[in-house]
Amino acid sequence: MQDDRKRRAKYLGFVAHEIKNPLSTALWSADLLKRLDTVERAGPRADKMMDASLRALRRMRRLVDDYFTIERLAERLLEIRREDNPVRALVDGAIGLLAEKEKGEAAAWTVDVPAELRADVDAELTKRALRAVFEHVARAGPGPLTIFGKANGGHATLWIGRRGEKPTGSALPLPPEEQPGGDADGSVLGFLLARTVVDAHEGKLEERDGGILLSLPPAKA
Repeated sequence: MQDDRKRRAKYLGFVAHEIKNPLSTALWSADLLKRLDTVERAGPRADKMMDASLRALRRMRRLVDDYFTIERLAERLLEIRREDNPVRALVDGAIGLLAEKEKGEAAAWTVDVPAELRADVDAELTKRALRAVFEHVARAGPGPLTIFGKANGGHATLWIGRRGEKPTGSALPLPPEEQPGGDADGSVLGFLLARTVVDAHEGKLEERDGGILLSLPPAKA
């Protein structure tokens, strides 16, 4: 119980710290917009401020969503809606959740996931987990990713990495509190969310061959 309280306090304090800058940006932009006259509000200066405010609000929303999803899963307060899902559809859905820049880069990725590979998972939670893993590996170095899927020991597995690259360090990220602050997309809790989701499905998330191997429970026969 004491460990749970410490974990909750640590990450709640972390989220509060991460939210301060985007909150300031959103408030500053809204304040400036309010001061503009009618003509200026229809001009490029107003557009720039609205874009800055929206980016900041999206960043805050993701931090808060990820934090509370992690907490609800940890406390078993979130129902996991398991269904038979094609893994390729989950991968494509996760790519669709990426930020615009990384979504564009994903066009060069190699996605080799057989159509018959299926998993018994909560689709929305799993897509969020996959997005976080894709983001982390994509940001870890240059070059397109390979996403390779297969059945392994009855489980559906995905390997995410770069083929032919020699690993220069751990493929897994540092804990959120040890990472640099100010992530532009609010994704700093993403990998922790991914691990929590995978654990809740009795799956595995581990380093393998310079990339990340994600194992999901197979679809029920």
